[in-house]
Amino acid sequence: MMANARVIFHVDMNSFYASVEIANHPELREKPLAIAGKAEERHGIVVTSSYEARKMGVRTTMTVHEAKKKCPQLIVRHPDFALYRRTSEQLFTLLKDYTNIVEKASIDEGYLDVSNWIHRRHPLNLASEIQSRIRAELHLPCSIGIAPNKFLAKMASNMKKPMGITVIRKRELSQKLWPLPIGKMHGVGPKTEEKFSLAGIKTIGDLAASNPDAIEKNMEETAGVCMTLQMDVTCVRLIRIHGTVIKVLVIQ
Repeated sequence: MMANARVIFHVDMNSFYASVEIANHPELREKPLAIAGKAEERHGIVVTSSYEARKMGVRTTMTVHEAKKKCPQLIVRHPDFALYRRTSEQLFTLLKDYTNIVEKASIDEGYLDVSNWIHRRHPLNLASEIQSRIRAELHLPCSIGIAPNKFLAKMASNMKKPMGITVIRKRELSQKLWPLPIGKMHGVGPKTEEKFSLAGIKTIGDLAASNPDAIEKNMEETAGVCMTLQMDVTCVRLIRIHGTVIKVLVIQ
C-alpha cells in the first residue's frame, strides 16, 4: 500500500462467547458447544456455537431442542456476560497497544486506524502480529479485514473465518466484492435482500453498476433523506427503501 494511504483494520472475534468459554474451560476444546439462554430448557435459544457444533448443523436462533436433534452430543452452557465483558476489555486494551484510534463496534469487534504504521510495518505483517497476540494472550481466534475504509474492512473480515486475514484493495473490488450475493453485503438483511432480488439485483456487482437514483425511484414512492459519503475508494450512498436505510456502492 502507498505510504500516504489510509489503512483500516476490522478485528472480528470468531464465535466469541463460545471461544471465551473454551479459553476458560480447556476441557471444552474441539467439542460441539452452544451458548444458549435458559440452557436447561428445551426452548432456550442458541446465541452462538463453536465451529465443531456448526459443522453438525447447529445455528444461531435455534432452540436447544432443535440444536440437540442436529447434534445429540452438544454441550450447552448458559452465557456468562460478566466474563465476556471482562474479556472484551482485555481485547481492546491489547488493540490500543497499536493505535489510539480504536472504535469499539460491539463486544467482540472493532476498527483500528493503523495508517501511521505503514512506513514501519506492512499491514499484513502487523495484522498477523495482532492476531497471534490475541491467540497467545487471550487464547481466542479472530479474523482481520484490511482495507482503506471501515465498510470494506468489515466485508474483508467476513471472508475468512476462523483465523483469517483478508485484504481488499481498490483494484480488487471487481474480483472480490462484485461476485458476492447481495445478502453478503454489510448492512443488507434478509428483507432488504428480498427487495433487491425483486428489482433484479442479485449480486453486489449488480448494485454497484446500478443507478442509485433509479433504485430509489423504483423501490420507494416517497424517497427519504439521501446522503453521500466519500470513502477513499468508493462512494457509499445511503438511501431509504420502504423505511430501511441501505448502502449503495458507486464506482468512482
